[in-house]
Order: sequence, then C-alpha cells, then structure tokens
Amino acid sequence: MKLNWGHKLVIFAILFMVFIFSMITFMIRQNVELVESDYYEKGIKYQDKIDKLNAIKGLDHAIRFDSLKNELVFETAMGGNVSGVLKFYRPSDSKMDTQIPFTLNEEGRFAYNVSSLAKGPWKFTFEWMVGTQAMAVEKEITLK
Repeated sequence: MKLNWGHKLVIFAILFMVFIFSMITFMIRQNVELVESDYYEKGIKYQDKIDKLNAIKGLDHAIRFDSLKNELVFETAMGGNVSGVLKFYRPSDSKMDTQIPFTLNEEGRFAYNVSSLAKGPWKFTFEWMVGTQAMAVEKEITLK
C-alpha cells in the first residue's frame, strides 16, 4: 500500500501530537519542589545570616569531616559552655532538613555522627550566641 503525501502528513501530525501530550503529562507529574517554602522571608533576613558568618572571621575555628568515624567535627577556641543549633540542609529534598541542639565540650569541640543521614550533598550550619553576638559557620559536604 502506497501512501501519498497527505496521508503521511496526517500520520506525522498525529504522532507529533501524541508526543507533545505525553511530554506534557510527564512534566505535570514531576515533583517540582521549592528549596525553601518561605524563601521570601529568608531573602529579607539574608543580611542577618551574612552578619553571623562575618562575626566568626576573627576567631579560631574549624569544621572537618572525619570519614573514618563518619563524624562531622566542629572545633573552636572559645572553650566550653557554648551552645547553639546545628542545622542540616538538603538541597534536593526539604523534608530531610532538620536541626539539633549542640553544646561544645570543655575543649571547645563537638562531634556528630552523620551515618543516619542519606548519601549525597548536605549543607551544615552551626549557629550559636556569645553574649548578644550571633555567630554562624557553614560547611558543605557530600556524603558517600
């Protein structure tokens, strides 16, 4: 059976419409999640975050990841009795974001075992207060 150019054009148009509708259906079913649900408020308060990160610049501190013990270690020269919040931020899934309170030991050290966290990229933020000064330090790590 030989098809003329009109039949071929109709078949092509039908196949093209099926392709477009299947792509639309596929795109509608995708989970498009905003990274932050309150991104506008966080954008307004971004200068506070910058001030917290700048407040730590003169102090001796370190965040390191010990892959043998699977621990995230925060050390500072401020010594003990400093407490704050450790925030976990997962860029791909906001349901995994969490925060835990922490207190530095006498040597100014805090270690957290990250083996319960999912593999992939994470952003950790340590936030604490010294007197009236809010301080923060961040670290991005890819867990394997």
